[in-house]
Amino acid sequence: MRSAAAIVLIFVLPVSVFAWGEKGHFMINRLALEAGAPKLPEFMEAAREQIILNGPEPDRWRQEVDSPLSIAQDPDHWFNSEEWGPISSIPTDRYQFIKQLVARNVNLEVGYIPYAIIENYGRLVNAFRNWRKAKTPAERETFRANAVYVAGLMGHYVGDGSEPMHLTIHHHGWGATAPNPKNFTKEFGIHGRFESAYVNAAIDISQVRPKVQSPQRLPNVWDAIKQYLTQTFSEVEPLYELEKAGEFNPDKPRAKGTDFIVAELSRAGTFLAALWYTAWLESGEAVPTRNAR
Repeated sequence: MRSAAAIVLIFVLPVSVFAWGEKGHFMINRLALEAGAPKLPEFMEAAREQIILNGPEPDRWRQEVDSPLSIAQDPDHWFNSEEWGPISSIPTDRYQFIKQLVARNVNLEVGYIPYAIIENYGRLVNAFRNWRKAKTPAERETFRANAVYVAGLMGHYVGDGSEPMHLTIHHHGWGATAPNPKNFTKEFGIHGRFESAYVNAAIDISQVRPKVQSPQRLPNVWDAIKQYLTQTFSEVEPLYELEKAGEFNPDKPRAKGTDFIVAELSRAGTFLAALWYTAWLESGEAVPTRNAR
């Protein structure tokens, strides 16, 4: 579980400390849309501002403190890789995963970000599909609005998935009970300082834009999500190495820290655009045969 201190600070700190903060999430959705617009339906570009504004939406849900909404969706923002093992080994079904957690006596709050991404991907495919086959203007407008909303939400989880501290038990400083031979910081505030304060102070969209790539179809979406998150997890220790070297001081930005964050944000924008584009292509194809239960 997230620490008691973390829970207390969730209630007193501004929403912007979560994930990439508003600036980072706005940036990811904006850049993904810029890269993907030529390959997406025109209504996506027309809804640019809505898609961008919905980037931080799941963090806004945390304002409903202690509500069923806040409690249920909170673990969708992370995955504690060390508690489970290789991300490549998780099943596609959230509930099969939960059954395996129970069987292995793993904390149920291990995190569900892979499922937040793949499930919203499925919602987007469905919204696109229904938009394509709408019979009336009212239907078409409804499914257009659904697609715009879900696309923005999916951007949030893709963005969270590019932040290394969302893929580890070392999410607010190096874990107090974990081996720490390199003497990495245990400071709780590193999380907000890295992804919000430093981004706000030192990262401009013009630095990230050139690194976001035009979307290509993903041959296997689930495998691509797992690979994307696995790469993020591999960057946990490099992040802490850079922090130890003083690279994430928002008052004195440095090149290596800036380059690290720019790479993560651009990777998120590229992957989000690829997910949107793949969903659009899939929505024009035959619906897969329903699995027998």
